[in-house]
Amino acid sequence: MFSSTFASHLIDECEAFGQWSGGDHKDERIQGGYEPVPTQDIHFKQIGFHTSWKYIIQTYLRPITSYYFPSFALPTKGDSTLDFVVRYRPDKQDYLRPHHDASTVTLNVALNQGGGVEYEGGGTRFVRQNCTLRNTTPGWGTLSPGRLTHLHEGLKTTKGTRYILVSFIDQ
Repeated sequence: MFSSTFASHLIDECEAFGQWSGGDHKDERIQGGYEPVPTQDIHFKQIGFHTSWKYIIQTYLRPITSYYFPSFALPTKGDSTLDFVVRYRPDKQDYLRPHHDASTVTLNVALNQGGGVEYEGGGTRFVRQNCTLRNTTPGWGTLSPGRLTHLHEGLKTTKGTRYILVSFIDQ
């Protein structure tokens, strides 16, 4: 999706901002104020990146989504995404239980290097598909259906800090 340099800069921006959510169900940043699957995260709107990210989605992700999901068209107007960086670490939130996303399509991008380089453990497991993704190259990601078919979980990060970018599209 993008370079490891971009991924590193996004992590730096989030850490400099420093206002990570508490990982609670109560979250005033989202409509209704309730997060059914809470994560420790920073929303793009908080760091002033939402408008630029919408441009990236429309310009680069739209053609990919149209190719892999021909019956689904990304919305061209409005604010139909929820975009954020999630932080996993052993002393805070180290995993995420199996869940479906609140989206039609979800983009999940690795932001830093696993395999003992920056963190150990971690990864994403798609339960029904019996598919586990570990040590994904920073900047690389997955595009998957959100609400119905791709129950997944964030595997336990045992050392260091793991960062991922998540974009709920048509949420």
